[in-house]
Amino acid sequence: MKHILTKNLSQTEATDLLNRCQTVHYNQDDIILHAADNREGIFLVLSGMAEVYIPSKKSREEVLEIIKPNELIGLSNIHHFISTNYPQNQQPDPKTPLYPDQVSKPQTQPQSSLIQVRAIDDLEALFIPYIVLKERWTEPAVRDYILDQVSSRLHDVYHSLAEQINMNSSIDPTSNPTILRVQDIMQPTTAIILAKTTDTIKSVAEKLAQHNTKTTAVILNNNQIQGIVTKSDFVHRVITSGINTQEKIQTIMTKEPITIPTTAYYYEALTTMLLNGIKHLPVTTENNQPSGLVTMTDLLQAKQPTAILHNTETLKNTTKEQLPHIKQELYATLNTILQQQVPILHTLEVMNTLYDQLIQRCIELSIKEMPTDPPRKFCFYLMGSGARKEQFLLTDQDHFLVYEDKGDTHDQHNDHIATRYFEDLSQKIVTNLELAGYKRCKGDMMASNPVWRGTLQKWDSRIHEWTLNATNDRLLLAQNFFSYRHIAGDDTLHQQFQQTISNSLDRAKIFLYRLSQLERENPIPTLEQPIRSIFRRNKKQIDLKKEVLFPYHHSLQILSLMHGITYGTPIEKIDQLYEKKILSENFQKDLKASISTILDYYVHNRYKQHQDGEELTSTLTLTTLSTREKEELMLSIRLIKELQNHMLSYY
Repeated sequence: MKHILTKNLSQTEATDLLNRCQTVHYNQDDIILHAADNREGIFLVLSGMAEVYIPSKKSREEVLEIIKPNELIGLSNIHHFISTNYPQNQQPDPKTPLYPDQVSKPQTQPQSSLIQVRAIDDLEALFIPYIVLKERWTEPAVRDYILDQVSSRLHDVYHSLAEQINMNSSIDPTSNPTILRVQDIMQPTTAIILAKTTDTIKSVAEKLAQHNTKTTAVILNNNQIQGIVTKSDFVHRVITSGINTQEKIQTIMTKEPITIPTTAYYYEALTTMLLNGIKHLPVTTENNQPSGLVTMTDLLQAKQPTAILHNTETLKNTTKEQLPHIKQELYATLNTILQQQVPILHTLEVMNTLYDQLIQRCIELSIKEMPTDPPRKFCFYLMGSGARKEQFLLTDQDHFLVYEDKGDTHDQHNDHIATRYFEDLSQKIVTNLELAGYKRCKGDMMASNPVWRGTLQKWDSRIHEWTLNATNDRLLLAQNFFSYRHIAGDDTLHQQFQQTISNSLDRAKIFLYRLSQLERENPIPTLEQPIRSIFRRNKKQIDLKKEVLFPYHHSLQILSLMHGITYGTPIEKIDQLYEKKILSENFQKDLKASISTILDYYVHNRYKQHQDGEELTSTLTLTTLSTREKEELMLSIRLIKELQNHMLSYY
């Protein structure tokens, strides 16, 4: 092995020197240097990558830098090596380098460090003891190499520090409630009524009436939370229903209510309420004991967002006349969540839950406009970003419709009625979705197109045709189709439809092979060549959608179909592949973290374009990223590339 350390040495001398070094191997997540280690040398990374981070048990670990092949680990202690082996007071002429025989024995020990280093993936490194480094210090090439590494790393550290200071100084520390925990904003137990399951409705109502400031009763059984009752429950569940007030409170309580721990973050409470359409969350200790209550009002007062949807009732009761105005409210919600720096997967979960409710309301309104109820059971499905739960701004419509077959194949009259009915219904759904802000699909991939509508039997034939005659056009249709998600309609029919798809894929090996070959023609940029050039200013932009997200979705889709997984969002498919032991636990976690990073850049970049009134693109300008952001993005792309390679390895 030849490298700078053996510069100008004979073969025998080089071999002897390297024998005094040690080649070590680390598995993924192995600690290379602990904070308390007495460091007696440096590591030259031969393969793999490592990260320098600040360990913490109480808060999130902070990664400081990424170390790649041919870079050194342990440079933070190089000052100890230099000051110990070459102290200034022993060097009369600073311009003349000291040699080993002129230097006295080290007098001090290095101080323990606050940082640690661990392997990001399998890593091989050469450990170079200080005694070996000392012997080679007289070689100018070695000395220049070490100092170049130190100065380069120092530049990156200062640059990163400056970026963080600028970022922190631009943020009002009181404006970001995501750092708040529930315990910081909740109402204590003294602010709510605690009742027993055996208390009467009347007694609990009287307690609430005596304390106008208290709006909620938490119902306990053996000091464990069993239910919750709000003032509105007394109106809707007692007065309007005429229930006897001597009945036990457990007859009207919401059983097993959703709770949240005191240590949860602000955004977790916010997203929990939005996703479940609730306004009250009992707060619990580690032992599930009541600790207090947090309400939507508490959250709003902590941040005072201007137009966040307090609950989902607005969408559920929207009229056709109100549809054009809903988009503005939804975008205000998105803006609030992004400003609060809610993790991107939580953000997308909230927004897609709200968009689902909007679409469901459009379908309900469309059915009401029809002269009769649906003559047969049907299911309505989304495709594209909505199906993947990655939609944040309203996109073009992308959907299809399935309805059940009639048992009697000779009843052509009823078949004709069903055909006309679902044709008209699909047209009305498209119209109402357009009113709500969803543009018509330019490629006409909508249920209003007969190609994307039909009976269960018709869909069986259609999917069979795709798999049997896998032309490029059909493959592209299939790629879009297999991201489908059930959004409305009959659950039994949905199960039958899934079984139909599974049956079709049992005999579709050639189809999956053809899909994989399409992906082979569109590889994700590799770490070693194109991606490295991207970050060396040879390429100043990357198309996140075309070069990363599409290959990721397609690779995950093919890998899932190969293993009988035909349904689920990308995150759900990753979990299903892990359950089937197709993906390791570490790879599953790392992959989800990587796609979260990519989506975060994609969402924020695209939303900024929307705010600035620019044309929406998926192009990310790399020159706007900090050093650490580039490293983070590069690692994420590298891991998604591994998923693509894993899928292609089957073919």
